[in-house]
Amino acid sequence: MSERIEKTRKYLREYLSQSPYFIKNPAQFSYRYQHSLRVAAIGAQIARADGLDEEELVLGCLLHDISYGREFLTQEDWLNHGRESARIARPWLLELGISPEKTEEICYGIAIHVDDKADFPGEKTVLASLIGDCDDIDRFDIYRVYELLEVNRFSQKEIADQIAWLDIILPAVREYRGITLSSPTATALWRERLDFQIAVYENLYRQLTLPGDEWPDEKPKPEEKEDVPDCAEK
Repeated sequence: MSERIEKTRKYLREYLSQSPYFIKNPAQFSYRYQHSLRVAAIGAQIARADGLDEEELVLGCLLHDISYGREFLTQEDWLNHGRESARIARPWLLELGISPEKTEEICYGIAIHVDDKADFPGEKTVLASLIGDCDDIDRFDIYRVYELLEVNRFSQKEIADQIAWLDIILPAVREYRGITLSSPTATALWRERLDFQIAVYENLYRQLTLPGDEWPDEKPKPEEKEDVPDCAEK
């Protein structure tokens, strides 16, 4: 780990820990900080495998959510958190000695990682695009499965409603799997995460629907209909 990466990790932790929201909600602080470290670890793995500058990508990944140190009061605040993170990251990167050109490239990637929009000009280079890709790879890991089930109160639903929910989520996850990210390793990691999610949801679906298949007497009987002669008008 380079000295600049270690300095940035400490800076991130200190910045987030001063947030009034995180002081009141320490579990949220732990999640956001650990999420940033995981995204950085994914960035390091991708950079090594694909021959990219590891330090640059890891710095962008560490700083991509630093604006969470400021409480979001509206949905608009959350949508802007990538652009706000870029504003916070820029002077820090320059202070570390990152060149102005590379600083802008990293900040552009940070700015666009939420909604693909920045409030300053830039180019979606591989480095810039990978910052958001690394974020997505972590967000679609096992914790996302747990989080979605909890947020949607899955365990409190009737079985029919659970199956209906899975009927919505499974096609969406399968569609996400077809997305190609900005490097070969990023794409492989992305599809590995999505394959895991698909397997979890498919097995859950199978477990919920299996009893009805095994015990036919539990199924509602179809309504009996009168036979219609072949010559009936259509």
